[in-house]
Amino acid sequence: MDVPEDVQRLWDKYKLDESVRRHCLTVARVAMKIAENIRKKGHEVDMDAVLKGALLHDIGRAITHDPFQHFIKSAEILRKEGVDEKIVRIAERHFSAGINAEEASKLGLIPKNYMPETLEEKIVSFADNLAMGVREGTFEEFMRRLEEIDRKNPEMRWLTERTRERARKMKEELERLSGLVF
Repeated sequence: MDVPEDVQRLWDKYKLDESVRRHCLTVARVAMKIAENIRKKGHEVDMDAVLKGALLHDIGRAITHDPFQHFIKSAEILRKEGVDEKIVRIAERHFSAGINAEEASKLGLIPKNYMPETLEEKIVSFADNLAMGVREGTFEEFMRRLEEIDRKNPEMRWLTERTRERARKMKEELERLSGLVF
Protein backbone atom coordinates (compact mmCIF):
# COMPACT_ATOMS: atom_id res chain seq x y z
CA MET A 1 0.00 0.00 0.00
CA ASP A 2 1.33 3.42 -0.94
CA VAL A 3 1.47 5.84 1.98
CA PRO A 4 0.41 9.37 0.96
CA GLU A 5 3.21 11.95 1.22
CA ASP A 6 1.42 14.04 3.87
CA VAL A 7 0.97 10.96 6.07
CA GLN A 8 4.61 9.91 5.65
CA ARG A 9 5.72 13.45 6.54
CA LEU A 10 3.74 13.33 9.82
CA TRP A 11 4.96 9.85 10.67
CA ASP A 12 8.54 11.04 10.17
CA LYS A 13 8.11 14.40 11.92
CA TYR A 14 6.76 12.69 15.06
CA LYS A 15 9.16 9.74 14.74
CA LEU A 16 6.30 7.25 14.90
CA ASP A 17 7.66 3.84 15.81
CA GLU A 18 7.94 1.35 12.94
CA SER A 19 5.69 -1.18 14.72
CA VAL A 20 2.92 1.44 15.03
CA ARG A 21 3.33 2.34 11.34
CA ARG A 22 2.94 -1.34 10.40
CA HIS A 23 -0.15 -1.57 12.60
CA CYS A 24 -1.62 1.52 10.91
CA LEU A 25 -0.97 -0.06 7.49
CA THR A 26 -2.86 -3.18 8.63
CA VAL A 27 -5.77 -1.05 9.85
CA ALA A 28 -5.75 0.81 6.53
CA ARG A 29 -5.86 -2.44 4.51
CA VAL A 30 -8.81 -3.74 6.55
CA ALA A 31 -10.60 -0.37 6.49
CA MET A 32 -10.17 0.07 2.74
CA LYS A 33 -11.52 -3.43 2.08
CA ILE A 34 -14.63 -2.61 4.13
CA ALA A 35 -15.00 0.83 2.52
CA GLU A 36 -14.59 -0.52 -1.02
CA ASN A 37 -17.27 -3.14 -0.44
CA ILE A 38 -19.63 -0.54 1.01
CA ARG A 39 -19.03 1.71 -1.99
CA LYS A 40 -19.66 -1.19 -4.39
CA LYS A 41 -23.06 -1.61 -2.71
CA GLY A 42 -23.90 1.97 -3.75
CA HIS A 43 -23.18 3.87 -0.53
CA GLU A 44 -21.12 7.06 -0.32
CA VAL A 45 -17.78 6.63 1.45
CA ASP A 46 -14.96 9.18 1.60
CA MET A 47 -12.17 6.80 0.62
CA ASP A 48 -9.42 9.38 1.16
CA ALA A 49 -10.64 10.08 4.70
CA VAL A 50 -10.78 6.34 5.47
CA LEU A 51 -7.25 5.82 4.14
CA LYS A 52 -5.67 8.81 5.89
CA GLY A 53 -7.73 8.33 9.04
CA ALA A 54 -6.58 4.71 9.29
CA LEU A 55 -2.95 5.60 8.63
CA LEU A 56 -2.97 8.46 11.16
CA HIS A 57 -5.32 7.11 13.84
CA ASP A 58 -2.43 6.14 16.15
CA ILE A 59 -0.07 9.09 15.54
CA GLY A 60 -0.61 9.92 19.22
CA ARG A 61 1.35 6.79 20.11
CA ALA A 62 4.44 8.81 19.19
CA ILE A 63 3.76 10.59 22.52
CA THR A 64 2.01 7.97 24.67
CA HIS A 65 0.96 4.34 24.56
CA ASP A 66 -1.62 4.91 27.29
CA PRO A 67 -4.79 3.35 25.82
CA PHE A 68 -6.96 6.10 27.30
CA GLN A 69 -4.76 8.96 26.06
CA HIS A 70 -3.32 8.03 22.67
CA PHE A 71 -6.46 8.84 20.67
CA ILE A 72 -6.71 12.25 22.35
CA LYS A 73 -3.04 12.92 21.55
CA SER A 74 -3.65 11.79 17.97
CA ALA A 75 -6.37 14.41 17.59
CA GLU A 76 -4.21 17.10 19.22
CA ILE A 77 -1.32 16.43 16.84
CA LEU A 78 -3.54 16.34 13.76
CA ARG A 79 -5.35 19.57 14.70
CA LYS A 80 -2.01 21.28 15.37
CA GLU A 81 -0.82 20.13 11.94
CA GLY A 82 -3.92 21.51 10.20
CA VAL A 83 -5.24 18.13 9.08
CA ASP A 84 -8.84 18.06 7.83
CA GLU A 85 -11.24 17.85 10.79
CA LYS A 86 -12.92 14.79 9.27
CA ILE A 87 -9.63 12.87 9.61
CA VAL A 88 -8.99 14.35 13.06
CA ARG A 89 -12.36 13.02 14.27
CA ILE A 90 -11.60 9.56 12.84
CA ALA A 91 -8.47 9.47 15.01
CA GLU A 92 -10.20 10.99 18.03
CA ARG A 93 -13.11 8.54 17.91
CA HIS A 94 -11.37 5.29 16.97
CA PHE A 95 -10.75 3.92 20.47
CA SER A 96 -12.37 0.50 20.92
CA ALA A 97 -16.01 1.01 19.90
CA GLY A 98 -16.08 4.55 21.30
CA ILE A 99 -16.71 6.14 24.67
CA ASN A 100 -19.30 8.75 25.50
CA ALA A 101 -18.80 11.91 27.57
CA GLU A 102 -19.99 10.28 30.81
CA GLU A 103 -17.60 7.36 30.35
CA ALA A 104 -14.76 9.72 29.45
CA SER A 105 -15.34 11.61 32.69
CA LYS A 106 -15.36 8.34 34.66
CA LEU A 107 -12.00 7.50 33.05
CA GLY A 108 -10.56 10.87 34.09
CA LEU A 109 -10.68 12.30 30.57
CA ILE A 110 -12.21 15.55 29.38
CA PRO A 111 -15.95 14.76 29.29
CA LYS A 112 -16.40 14.70 25.53
CA ASN A 113 -18.09 12.41 23.04
CA TYR A 114 -15.50 10.03 21.58
CA MET A 115 -18.11 7.87 19.84
CA PRO A 116 -17.60 7.05 16.15
CA GLU A 117 -20.56 8.64 14.36
CA THR A 118 -19.83 8.91 10.64
CA LEU A 119 -19.49 5.88 8.42
CA GLU A 120 -15.79 6.63 7.94
CA GLU A 121 -15.25 6.85 11.72
CA LYS A 122 -17.03 3.53 12.24
CA ILE A 123 -15.03 1.82 9.48
CA VAL A 124 -11.66 2.83 10.94
CA SER A 125 -12.69 2.10 14.53
CA PHE A 126 -13.94 -1.35 13.55
CA ALA A 127 -10.87 -2.07 11.39
CA ASP A 128 -8.63 -1.14 14.31
CA ASN A 129 -10.48 -3.65 16.49
CA LEU A 130 -9.83 -6.35 13.89
CA ALA A 131 -6.13 -5.49 13.57
CA MET A 132 -4.12 -7.61 15.97
CA GLY A 133 -0.88 -5.69 15.75
CA VAL A 134 0.19 -6.16 12.14
CA ARG A 135 -2.14 -9.09 11.47
CA GLU A 136 -5.78 -8.97 10.43
CA GLY A 137 -7.65 -10.78 13.16
CA THR A 138 -11.28 -11.68 13.66
CA PHE A 139 -14.17 -10.16 15.51
CA GLU A 140 -14.10 -13.14 17.87
CA GLU A 141 -10.46 -12.37 18.70
CA PHE A 142 -11.47 -8.81 19.58
CA MET A 143 -14.19 -10.17 21.88
CA ARG A 144 -11.64 -12.49 23.51
CA ARG A 145 -9.33 -9.50 24.05
CA LEU A 146 -12.17 -7.82 25.96
CA GLU A 147 -12.59 -10.98 28.06
CA GLU A 148 -8.87 -10.86 28.86
CA ILE A 149 -9.27 -7.24 30.00
CA ASP A 150 -12.12 -8.38 32.26
CA ARG A 151 -9.88 -11.04 33.83
CA LYS A 152 -6.92 -8.72 34.36
CA ASN A 153 -8.90 -5.59 35.27
CA PRO A 154 -12.33 -6.54 36.64
CA GLU A 155 -12.90 -2.91 37.62
CA MET A 156 -13.13 -2.13 33.86
CA ARG A 157 -16.02 -4.54 33.25
CA TRP A 158 -18.49 -1.64 33.13
CA LEU A 159 -16.64 -0.37 30.03
CA THR A 160 -15.96 -3.71 28.34
CA GLU A 161 -19.64 -4.67 28.61
CA ARG A 162 -20.65 -1.45 26.83
CA THR A 163 -17.87 -1.97 24.31
CA ARG A 164 -19.13 -5.46 23.45
CA GLU A 165 -22.62 -4.14 22.80
CA ARG A 166 -21.38 -1.23 20.68
CA ALA A 167 -18.93 -3.41 18.74
CA ARG A 168 -21.66 -5.92 17.90
CA LYS A 169 -23.91 -3.13 16.61
CA MET A 170 -21.06 -1.67 14.56
CA LYS A 171 -20.27 -5.12 13.16
CA GLU A 172 -23.92 -5.68 12.16
CA GLU A 173 -24.12 -2.27 10.48
CA LEU A 174 -20.90 -2.71 8.53
CA GLU A 175 -21.83 -6.28 7.51
CA ARG A 176 -25.20 -5.04 6.26
CA LEU A 177 -23.65 -2.17 4.30
CA SER A 178 -20.65 -4.08 2.91
CA GLY A 179 -21.99 -7.60 2.40
CA LEU A 180 -18.92 -8.88 4.25
CA VAL A 181 -19.03 -11.21 7.24
CA PHE A 182 -16.67 -10.49 10.11
